[in-house]
Amino acid sequence: MDYTAREHAFIYGVIAQELMRIAPGSEETLAESIRVYGLQRGARMGQTAEKFGDERSMRTYLAYGEWAPAPGEMDVEIPQNSPSAVWHVKKCPWCQEWTEKGMLDVGKYYCKYVDRELVHGFNADLELGTGTTQTNGDAYCFFEWAGADMTPENKAANAEIAKKVGSVRLKTWAYHMAHIYKTMGEVIGKNLGREKQEEIFRAADARIAEHLGKETVELMHLGRLIDFWVTPSLEPTDRLSEFF
Repeated sequence: MDYTAREHAFIYGVIAQELMRIAPGSEETLAESIRVYGLQRGARMGQTAEKFGDERSMRTYLAYGEWAPAPGEMDVEIPQNSPSAVWHVKKCPWCQEWTEKGMLDVGKYYCKYVDRELVHGFNADLELGTGTTQTNGDAYCFFEWAGADMTPENKAANAEIAKKVGSVRLKTWAYHMAHIYKTMGEVIGKNLGREKQEEIFRAADARIAEHLGKETVELMHLGRLIDFWVTPSLEPTDRLSEFF
């Protein structure tokens, strides 16, 4: 199956909804799971940047994202490039999926925490300015990449990074889906106990299987073997199947 960002949004939404249904009052556990997930992704981005000899600055953060939008998937207006880059995101697949699937109740938590923690994971000294979000009913999601200063020279420098790095920085959507699945499970288990975690994930797995097939659930379970704090960038992966 060719997964997309919308399947990632769905996996998150199902687990989050089952958490809140089975363990009411678990907003902080949900928030913590998103924060940890963001820190892990940001840490991997920073590791990749260092492997390519680049500093962990806000400018380079914008060059080392682990996914790239498909044509027409995003609509981003950039009203300011300097001294900080400001983005107004008017369309994204996460908000679209949550709107269509009735998941905005939990989607708003993801939007509140994930991007700031991605930046912190990349470099704890960096701060992302956030504001309005579409999951709260606003016209766009606001981001201020403080210090990015996307002058023509800095845009050219990021373009050179793109040439140097190529697709190595990118992860498959199956990888991202397995990441959110595992990390949410770990935080829920730590905070609520194994019995409650298993109850939540039995319910979530049934919904995932119904919508995406049992093969997707099996793939998510296999992903629990991965250490998502560590980037596989530049490491050979073609022989992994020999271990299983």
